[in-house]
Amino acid sequence: VNMYMLYLASNQDVKYIMNLYLRKEKFVSGGTAMARLALDTASSRERIAMVKEASRVYGLGKESVFQKASADEYADLLSEQERLRNNYNSYDVAPESSSITNTISSVIRYAGTKPREAHKLFADAERLAKRYKVPEKRLWHIKVRAFSQSGQWANLRNLADSRQKNPIGLKPFAMAAIAGNQPLGEITRYIERVPADDRYDLFCEAKMWKKALEEAVAARDMNKIIHVRGLCNSVEIQQLCESAANCI
Repeated sequence: VNMYMLYLASNQDVKYIMNLYLRKEKFVSGGTAMARLALDTASSRERIAMVKEASRVYGLGKESVFQKASADEYADLLSEQERLRNNYNSYDVAPESSSITNTISSVIRYAGTKPREAHKLFADAERLAKRYKVPEKRLWHIKVRAFSQSGQWANLRNLADSRQKNPIGLKPFAMAAIAGNQPLGEITRYIERVPADDRYDLFCEAKMWKKALEEAVAARDMNKIIHVRGLCNSVEIQQLCESAANCI
């Protein structure tokens, strides 16, 4: 029977496979089979309908409460993604995905191409985060990545300077600015606001050797001074490293 079920599942014969699972009261297996078929369905509306059917099947059993809740949330997310795409008339907004993180990120990134609608898009991102109970720390990381990936450096700066309580610190901002090849002044602006323990590594990551050396000297750390001397190609900074080493 198991091989027969696998055969039917691979051929998407929904009616027969569901009858077999329901007859045997295998509601978890039945719901999961339907959910897997839904993921292979190209049509967004058909996928939503099939995920809702999976939820209904899960709901027939007492042991599948978690699976039913997950299916309900996924069906709701698929519907929300479709609504957003229709609202903004673009597939770039909320492309079909099983991840709420990817959905929020896509909405924020899209704002980089539609500055006039940015306020509305950011409001939608906040609404999604609240609706799906995205932790504040995770949401900030999503925003930092999305802003940097879409080149919204002014919005990244605004987020860093906002009066909201920052749950992730400014290190991710500095890393994003470094990865995005931002001007040294902009990178420094973030690094100088992170804890001293992180500043040295960030300046090294940015290849700002003189700043890195200053941090090493302030920490009176010989290994860090030697590390800077070995990595930088500047004769001037190498000489400064030697002088600093002699003073420690």
